[in-house]
Amino acid sequence: MRRLALATFALFLGCQAETHVTEHKAVDPPVASPNAIPDAPLNGTLRGAPFVLRDARYIIDRRIGYEHTDIKLSTGKADNPCGPITPGTPTSVWLRLQGSDKIETKDMKLVSGTPSAWSVHYQVFDGERWLGVADGSAVLSIHEAGPDGRVTGGLAVCFADDMKSCVSGSFDAQSCPSSLDQAVRGATPPEAIPEKYRLQMLQAAAGTAPSSLDGGPALVLPDAGLTPLMDAGHR
Repeated sequence: MRRLALATFALFLGCQAETHVTEHKAVDPPVASPNAIPDAPLNGTLRGAPFVLRDARYIIDRRIGYEHTDIKLSTGKADNPCGPITPGTPTSVWLRLQGSDKIETKDMKLVSGTPSAWSVHYQVFDGERWLGVADGSAVLSIHEAGPDGRVTGGLAVCFADDMKSCVSGSFDAQSCPSSLDQAVRGATPPEAIPEKYRLQMLQAAAGTAPSSLDGGPALVLPDAGLTPLMDAGHR
C-alpha cells in the first residue's frame, strides 16, 4: 500500500511539472508603420547579443508539399554570392512565405498568434545548441524581385522571448539555390547527354526531328505538354 501511495504521489508531481509551462507575454513591433522602419541595414539585439545584417539571401523550395520561400538575414558573411556563410553558426532572422506564391510588393503587419502566409523567426547558437523563437510581431514592407532578381524591403520585429529581442532596418536579398539543388559532395557528376540524342531533342523541340539519326530506332521524347521536372518542384 505504501508503494502504491508513493507511486501515485510521484505520478502527481510529474503531471504538475508538465502543466507548468512558461508562457511569454505578447509583444508589439518596434514601430507602428512601414514609414517608420529605419533606412539602415537590419540591426538590433537578439537574446542580449547585438545583431547586424551582413548577408541577405532568399531561397525558394518548390518541392511538392513543402513549397515555401525563405528570406534569410544573417550576421555571417560569404566570400562569394550564395557561397558558404562564415562562421558556420551565425545568428539569423528569416522571413518565411508559406506556399507556392511569388513574393509580391506589399506592406503588412504580422501579429503574433494570428495566421498569416508570412512569418518571422530567429535562431541563435549558444555554443552547444540552437535556440529559436518563431512567430515574431512585425511590420514588413517588401518589394517583389526586380530585373536583377533581388528582393528588397524593410523589417521591424520583436520576439516574445522575455529578452527584449528586436531588430529593425532594411535588407537587399539575392536569389540563391536551395541546398537541395546542389550536387552532393563527393558524388560522381552525371554523364553528358550523347551528342546524337542531344541533337534529336533539339530538333524535336523545333519540330524537325527525323525518325532516326543513325538508322537505329528514333529517340522517344516525352509529351511536350508535360511540366519540366524542376518546374514541378522535384529536387
